[in-house]
Amino acid sequence: MKNRLTIGVYPFGFAAGPDGIASGRPDDLGRIRTALERLAPPHATVLARSYVIWVGPEATATVLAQISALVETGLTWDLVLAYRNRTSDIESWCEFVAEVVRRYGTALAAVQITGEPNLIGIPDAGDGTFPRVIEALVRGVAVAAETKRTVSATAAIGFAVVPEQSPLDGRFWPALAAIAGPEFAANVDYAGLDMYPDVFGGRIELKDLDRAVDAMLGTFRDIALPLVGIGRTTPIRVCETGWPTGEGRSEEQQAEVLDRVLRRVHGRRHDLNITHWELFALRDADSTRTDPFHLFGIMRDDYAPKPAFDRLRRTIAELWDDAEK
Repeated sequence: MKNRLTIGVYPFGFAAGPDGIASGRPDDLGRIRTALERLAPPHATVLARSYVIWVGPEATATVLAQISALVETGLTWDLVLAYRNRTSDIESWCEFVAEVVRRYGTALAAVQITGEPNLIGIPDAGDGTFPRVIEALVRGVAVAAETKRTVSATAAIGFAVVPEQSPLDGRFWPALAAIAGPEFAANVDYAGLDMYPDVFGGRIELKDLDRAVDAMLGTFRDIALPLVGIGRTTPIRVCETGWPTGEGRSEEQQAEVLDRVLRRVHGRRHDLNITHWELFALRDADSTRTDPFHLFGIMRDDYAPKPAFDRLRRTIAELWDDAEK
């Protein structure tokens, strides 16, 4: 198991982007379960990745009920606790995080504290716009780790960010370094990167894709994480990666790009200590739309597979077998 990547997928038809929420047909749990089973390598489980949004203490009961409903599906969840509070209520946030770990810390595979806290300007997609988000990350990780120890939970505690070309020159990493202290690095079980090469930040030719993946992963591992004391013994997870179809983006291209990204991450898993590769997304939000945020799926909104579905299924099985050799 040590040499293999853990595979995860966001299974729902709901996405957030700069123009708001992309949604469409209702989700079908039976079809989701079948698709994840088909993608899974032999004798392994594909993680289901999902998100809940905490806007303040008035939302705590509702969000806890949402988490309970996810757990009751029987799927293995990598869960993101998104911080979307506009009143800087860090104390209530910490109480919420502790309650999640206390109740569900043995049922969930992972609990991610905040969602993309360095993504600014897209409040539907990331937490970076919300006040005191860096403090919410640091204190949320601390209380999650402490609660995990107290109740002997098993969920991995971590965080995930979007790539930055120059972490030292941005706002997020220096600010995080200023308040993190050595406890932050000690409290995280993993550090995650949400990376979308050839989607955000300009188009990339296929021949340059490996270099782009290396740059994102290498900058994260060698420049960003050391700023907050996180070394190579703490694993990296690719928590999100994807490539939408649509205008100028064929389904065949999607299969090729996602295959290439997966293979490159797999090839760097040892030297960079990468343990997970998680796909966004299983299905389109609405396959009739032209907006790329509706079209990230490797299946259409009726669960008909695009070419990428079978391509990735074969590649996952191949890489799983190769890891044993």
